[in-house]
Parts: sequence; C-alpha cells; structure tokens
Amino acid sequence: MSILNISSVAASVILFTLLLKLVTLPFDFMSRFSMRKNSIKMEQMRPELEKLQQQYANDKALYNQKMMALYKKNGYSMFGACLPTIITLVIFIIAISGFNAYSSWQNKKYFYDMSIAYNNVLYAGLEIDGEYIYVDEDGEIRVNDAKILAADASAFNDTNIVVTDKSATGFKLKTTNGYITYVYSDGKKSFTDIDLSKTAINTEYNNGLVNADNKTFAEAQADDAELTAEAFLSDVCSYRAAETFKGNGAKFLWVKNIWVTDSPTKHPVEKEWETFCKTYGYDIQYSTMTADDYGKLIAGLTDEQSAPNGYFILVALTALSSLLMQFVMGKSQKAQMELQTVDGQGAQTQKIMTWMMPIMMAVFAFIYTAAFSLYIIISSVISLLTTLLINFIADRKFKPKETGDADVIRGRVYIPPKKEEEPAKKKKKDKTAEDGFLSGLADKKKHPRGRLK
Repeated sequence: MSILNISSVAASVILFTLLLKLVTLPFDFMSRFSMRKNSIKMEQMRPELEKLQQQYANDKALYNQKMMALYKKNGYSMFGACLPTIITLVIFIIAISGFNAYSSWQNKKYFYDMSIAYNNVLYAGLEIDGEYIYVDEDGEIRVNDAKILAADASAFNDTNIVVTDKSATGFKLKTTNGYITYVYSDGKKSFTDIDLSKTAINTEYNNGLVNADNKTFAEAQADDAELTAEAFLSDVCSYRAAETFKGNGAKFLWVKNIWVTDSPTKHPVEKEWETFCKTYGYDIQYSTMTADDYGKLIAGLTDEQSAPNGYFILVALTALSSLLMQFVMGKSQKAQMELQTVDGQGAQTQKIMTWMMPIMMAVFAFIYTAAFSLYIIISSVISLLTTLLINFIADRKFKPKETGDADVIRGRVYIPPKKEEEPAKKKKKDKTAEDGFLSGLADKKKHPRGRLK
C-alpha cells in the first residue's frame, strides 16, 4: 500500500478544509478586522471609560447609557462584526452535520465495497458472457435474473451457460468451466455445488483463488486434509473483503479508520452486526444481510475488530488548537471585555470562554470522527494565523504612532508628563547702579546736565 493511498482520505479532508476557509476568508477578515478596530478604539477610550466605571460603579444602567453615548461619539460600532460571525457559525454547524452524515455514508460504502469483493469471488465461479452474466458500473459481477427467466431454453444453445430446474420464479445456473452453481428462487440468491478441482477459469476476479497465505485449495488441503471446498472458498471471500477494506485509504498516521473517533475505546471495524447498523444508521429491516453474513464479511479483519482506532491525540490537538485561538482572541479583545461592563464582568466571562471552548471542541472531537477533528485542527490553525495577520494590519492602520519616550501601560499609550522647569532665578538688582543714579555714582546713566542737585 502506497503512502499516497494511506493518506488519500486525510489529504481530501485537508483540501476540503483549505477550500472552505478560502470561501469564508472574506467573512473572517471583515469580522476580525472590525473586532480589532473596535478594540483599538476601546483602548483609546479607556481613560474616559475607567472614569465612568468609577463614577457609576453602583449604577449599571446609567453606565451603559453613558458608555453608548461615548461609543457614538468615537464611532465605535458594536455590530460591525456580527453578520460575518453569524455566517461563519452557520457554515461551522453545516460542516458538523456534513461530516457526521458523510462519515456514516463512507463507512457503509466501505462495507458495500467489501461485499462486492466478497461476492465477486463467488460470482467469478461463473464465466462472464457479457449478456446474462456481466460486470456492472461498480465492478460487481451480476447475473441478469430477469432476462434468464424470460429466455427460453434455446437461447443458451450457443453459450457456455447451462440452465436447469427453470420455473416461473427460479432456476439453477452454471457455466462449462465454472466451479460453482448459482441458484435463484423467489428473489433469493445462493451458491451451491462448489467444485474447486476445475482450473480452466482464472479471471481477474478470482486470481486463481488463493487464500491469505497465498495458497491454492490443493496446497491448503495438503496442510489440512479436512478442509472443504466451501470452507476454503469462504476464507478466500473474507480475505478479499479484508484486503478491500485495508486498501480504502482511510488510514491516517496512527488512526486506522479516519471515519471513526481517534479513541482507544473505538475500533476501526464494528464487531457486531447490530452495533454496526445502529452506529451508521443502517436499517436492518430492509437488509438481506444477516449477522452470520456480516461475521463472514469481517472474518479477515480480526485485528481491526479489537485494535484501538487511536489514542485521543487528535482530540487533544483539537482542544489545544482551540485554546490557542481563544487566547489570541482574548488578547485582541481585552479592552472590550474589561470595559463593556461597569464591574468588568466581561473579562471574567472571557476567561471562562477561554477554557469552555476547548473543552467543547474536545467533546465534539470525541463524539464525531477523526476526520472532523482533523478539520477543526486545520481550520483553527488557519484562523489563528489569519487573526494574527489581520491584527497586524489593523494595528498599522488604526493605532496611534508612539512618539518619544512614550510607554504602553495596560494597552494604552502613556506619555510621561514633562518635567516642570525650575523657576528662573530673579536677577539681583544692581544696588550700585540703582543707588548711584541718585547719588551720582552711576557710571553711564548721568543727567545730561550733570549731577542732580
């Protein structure tokens, strides 16, 4: 099995996530850009809001009224980010529903493919003529029951098909070089008279009929003389079904089936038929398969029935990526959380959400599939990076540039007050000059006509 095949489903999930994030990117940008812009405006209003918090500490209604007036004055919009956020939330809910429905469908599809591989071993015991025995668009060998019932005996004269016990509701069919007899009776199909001694039939569908040990019936019977043709053929059918499951591309790193939860309590394959139907919404009432048939179908998957599907690694990564996202969002909206209520209760709410959201995402990851966990992780990482980039752009556009010795205290620009200049020293009066004028001692300021008498 190639690396490409092992990771094909996971690669599809990652590609789907990237495309979906590309679609929602404009909404994410508008929402986060508006939120960051509001946060910057809130920081600029912090001194006034803190003053209002102190002034109206015991009157929440009046604080809210004053706060709204301040918002309006400074062009702060509380609803700018709402619509894009709602659109993103709706897409997230649709994604949850879609992953849940698709995971159920995919697991049923895997077992449908397994049943085709299983049945084709039986049908390959008939030679394909393309008209009465043919291969459909899904690669499944089929017998055209209606056409055989409608045909008369002469229709098979020039073919390798032998039809016996024909009636209005049934018949038996075998082919010249085939190793099995096909029985159709009242809408029910079965296979009898297995003869594996025939070696003429060797198509792409039976590949010479070798079991999991790559042994033919003769070789396997040499090891076990009591081995019957029916038991050997059943082993081959189960082996082909198991190989089909193992080659479905659902494995991802340590996870054995990406459409099952990454948990040691879950297994890649459900062991019980009733549990399988209940888990994946398969209606037993309308199914022709029985618990015994299901047991034969998964007989070659003994390890997958008991092995842990994972180890909670994706569940933990889902919680961690969500926690990082909440931390960045909390830092971006710190001002809103601290100042939108008079008692700062918003900050406490933000702290609770910082831990509640990762826990909720971990619960989702545990309830749903590893594919959904992978989607959440990739989506959170992309959102984290885009949020950091959007914050950087918004900061460059709206944050006031810091000058001089400005420092940032609690998110706002703080400029230390200028030092008061020392009062200028009063110049001492030149008493000599002052007194000399009257006493005649002044050097330069003399009366034009001589001393004052």
